[in-house]
Amino acid sequence: MDKFIGHLDDGRIQTLEEHLEGTATLAGQFARPFGMEEAGVLLGKNHDLGKYSSSFQAYIRGKKKRGGDHSTAGARFLWEHRKTLGPQALAGAFCIAGHHAGLPDAGTKTNQPGEKTLWGRMKNDIPEYDEIAARGFLTPAVPAERFKPFSKNPADSMMLIRMLFSCLVDADFLDTEKFMSAGTKIRGHFLSIPELAERFFFQLKTRGYLTPANRINKKRYEILSRCMEKGGGEPGLYTLTVPTGGGKTISSMAFAMKQAVKYHKQRIIYVIPYLSIIDQTAKNFKDLLGEENVLESHSSVNYDGTEEDLADRMKLASENWDAPIVITTNEQFWESLYGSRTSKCRKLHNLADSVIIFDEAQMMPLDFLTPCLKALEELVTQYGVSAVLCSATQPALSRYLTLKPREIMENIPDLYQFFNRVTWQFDGERTYDDLVAEIKTHQQALCIASTKKEAMEIYSRLADEDSFYLSTNLCPVHRMKVIDEIRRRLKEGSPCRVVSTSIISVGVDVDFPVAYLEYTGLDSLIQGAGRCNREGRKSSAESLVHIFRTEKEMKSPFMKKEKQVTQLILHLSGTEHLSEPVSISSYYEEWYKNNEGNMDRKHIMEDIEKTAFREIGQKFKLIQDSTRSVFIPLNGRAEEILEKLRQGIRTRDLMREAGQFIVNVADYENSHTPSPFARLMNRGAIAWFPGDSELAYLTDPKAYDDKTGLKTEETEGLGIMW
Repeated sequence: MDKFIGHLDDGRIQTLEEHLEGTATLAGQFARPFGMEEAGVLLGKNHDLGKYSSSFQAYIRGKKKRGGDHSTAGARFLWEHRKTLGPQALAGAFCIAGHHAGLPDAGTKTNQPGEKTLWGRMKNDIPEYDEIAARGFLTPAVPAERFKPFSKNPADSMMLIRMLFSCLVDADFLDTEKFMSAGTKIRGHFLSIPELAERFFFQLKTRGYLTPANRINKKRYEILSRCMEKGGGEPGLYTLTVPTGGGKTISSMAFAMKQAVKYHKQRIIYVIPYLSIIDQTAKNFKDLLGEENVLESHSSVNYDGTEEDLADRMKLASENWDAPIVITTNEQFWESLYGSRTSKCRKLHNLADSVIIFDEAQMMPLDFLTPCLKALEELVTQYGVSAVLCSATQPALSRYLTLKPREIMENIPDLYQFFNRVTWQFDGERTYDDLVAEIKTHQQALCIASTKKEAMEIYSRLADEDSFYLSTNLCPVHRMKVIDEIRRRLKEGSPCRVVSTSIISVGVDVDFPVAYLEYTGLDSLIQGAGRCNREGRKSSAESLVHIFRTEKEMKSPFMKKEKQVTQLILHLSGTEHLSEPVSISSYYEEWYKNNEGNMDRKHIMEDIEKTAFREIGQKFKLIQDSTRSVFIPLNGRAEEILEKLRQGIRTRDLMREAGQFIVNVADYENSHTPSPFARLMNRGAIAWFPGDSELAYLTDPKAYDDKTGLKTEETEGLGIMW
């Protein structure tokens, strides 16, 4: 055989040696920030040893229909050299065995050949193994003592394996992508962090952030200045407690920029509660830093598979967070840290040497709080991460952390007193018609409902040309258009009455003279109230925030525990002191006290003791109800993207842009009631893209309304605290 082929594309050949060397170089670079460069190189050199088999070479030349398993051979090679390589052998075996199908569970010595655990796969018969192993590499190796900081307990070891796995998978995909695209894909076309910081602070100066003209903006400038000053402090774990309307989004980024420049961090990652508000946060940062430098990690479409199919370019489209500024969600962040699939883990190595801001930290997932905090501390102590827990309703997490966070702000009670701009009024139970009749008496008013169903019940009675609806049924591009129109009307004093779910409560800067909030958890009520009299143009006595209840809401189990704790705080403090730090602190103390048995509901920490990567990845789901992605051909650009997707094109750039036109629809298995996704599919309103069982698209234009978005009935799901 003249040459061994690694990849073949339209007659062009990438030799196996070229692919192994290219992957090794990249994997080493990716592992360098956490001191494991040699391990990355070794993984890259050995990951595709199985492609030296005659079976695979016959397959890639078109002489056989299947090429067989080519991942296990390289894993076996490292596994068999455990005495020589030490801890690197086990870590490498996991990574190479899983670099297509995902990290396996460790299993036990009793596992038999054919079982999908690592122990089982290491017992599989591998044809031509001796000839394949003769081509393996044992150098460069990492000295065993360098593994000690990463092996204090199983959780630390698993994090290291995931990080190395990420280095290997991303390197493998990028080297393959470079070949498949004939070198047209160029990595690293971003400004550096120092260049972005210079641009950021120049924009703040140009736009008047540093020369405030009124009382409110002067206080925001004090907060901003404090964050800029503290950004020069030592790396580590911080909290930033700023009341709603205090400008914490810009201030937290200012902290991150100062920290990143001083300590040569690679990127800044901004983690927000959920996908529905990512577009607004991204728009703000793109406006300041340039669209090309900010990645909003939209897509929830994963193209993982068990088949090692070279022709499947879809898997190359998974996100790797290579931009200097990344905006992502709680769901994507935490599920990636505890994931096992290639698409989830590919991005992880880019967390090392970064600044991570957790916006609305109170929305960290309660059911997984223990493993989340464990992972957070590991990132800070072992991977050079500086982290900021940022919130107007700061959760009481110190008792559950080994590291003690440093608070950036000072005189916090005084800050909250200054930004107290509303008067709370508890209205009790109201009918929809009565509520809507009162909203109509205001030229401008905001109503925030606790669920989509409740929002639609209210909006359907209000609907006219001066009313607007916001929920996740509107795709991101559509939501931004609606929000822009709302802002225009508010600024001009035009009629504007909005009914929204909680998506408007976080990350959307709007200023209404009056607000109606459906009863829910205290943190959500305070966030919603932050959209009323935001700029302090009226007195607090003139700016009413009504808390109302409906018959359906009172009977619903949704957010029941949060409401009960809120009721306790209302009883203790009354509405007058509802948004003060002491009330917020009491709320979280009571909340966590009542839920200490639920902070690892899925027993993730027990599975860590078993090194069960796959099992943990399957169980670690922040939102238990599954969703499916539906692409909405909303405008001309969306139609162009639709055509490319129909042609089977899947690239990171295309999927990033496609995310702006995607609505996620609930899809659950229920023998009695079809899911919203199933109903859309059954009536022919949506269809799968050809050859793609992960992404659907809208085929019936009538199923998408220009006011309310995708028409699908939503059922209430189990709520997680946010």
